[in-house]
Amino acid sequence: MSNQDFWQSKIKIGKEEYSRFMSAPLDGITDSPLRKLIREFSPEELLFTEMRHVAMVANERTGICLKYDPIEQSMAFQVSTNKTDFIDKAIEKILAAGFKSINLNSGCPAKAVVKSICGSALMEDVPHLEMLLKYFIKRIDNRASFTVKIRAGFKKKNALEVAKMAQDCGVDAVIIHPRTQPEGFASRLDYELARQVKQALTVPLIFSGNISRFEMAQKVYELTGCDGYMIGRALWGAPWKMREMTEAAQGKTFEVTTDLALRCALKHLDNNIQFYGPKGFIPFKKQLPQYVRFVVDASEWRQKLLRSQTETEMRELLIQLIKENREKQI
Repeated sequence: MSNQDFWQSKIKIGKEEYSRFMSAPLDGITDSPLRKLIREFSPEELLFTEMRHVAMVANERTGICLKYDPIEQSMAFQVSTNKTDFIDKAIEKILAAGFKSINLNSGCPAKAVVKSICGSALMEDVPHLEMLLKYFIKRIDNRASFTVKIRAGFKKKNALEVAKMAQDCGVDAVIIHPRTQPEGFASRLDYELARQVKQALTVPLIFSGNISRFEMAQKVYELTGCDGYMIGRALWGAPWKMREMTEAAQGKTFEVTTDLALRCALKHLDNNIQFYGPKGFIPFKKQLPQYVRFVVDASEWRQKLLRSQTETEMRELLIQLIKENREKQI
């Protein structure tokens, strides 16, 4: 398959087909308000939720972690756990909510996560991880696809062993971030390891790590042959990012302007208020700075916006910024 044909084709995960690009699960970032905004630009890509522990899903009474707008589908729900408790109840709630896929996180490097023997710490005990994968697959019983996200390894690299084991268990796809847990997100990605894992699998292998432009995805495809590409931190303040990359794969250019970024910021604020209520402007402060990084006097505007005490104040500042930016373009 030629490069161009590859990017125009779909990746099949379980019974469903998706674009080669998909959003990564980012805690505190890829919530419903952002996913809803991403979907306006990218109608066919698979979107992932934030990671949630199965106990939280099973026991939560508000339903906030399962809440979403129908426009966000198709979606995969990412969970974490290190034991079978709560898995059954969590699965039933996730499936009842309409999610198309479930993903077990075996790759998170965060200290708080690995301290509880979740995330990438699961890769240190392969037989235990195998037990968990088999348990999930049996309980899901083909009602949704099931995937696992891994790293190069926990302290030592064993992704090849873990990926082959996961395939033997019956997962529908493997997602790999080719760094070990101590390497976090900063060290060099092990493309050769990803290539070896890809060659060993018949199920799709999805690459995760530092993909922010189509040219980078194309380079990784040439180096590894991976079937899909997760876009993570590049979506922060750029909900159009997957659309931009899809257009680039077709030889087109998606024009990104400061005005587009600011209008997205205003719409993102609207989504946050609709989802979280009047105080939704507060969690939005985590993402807001990324939208204004290209405006004139960005630092000054960022400080003004982050000092906002109400939704109305933040909204009025954004509207003022949009107006001033447009006037400067004339």
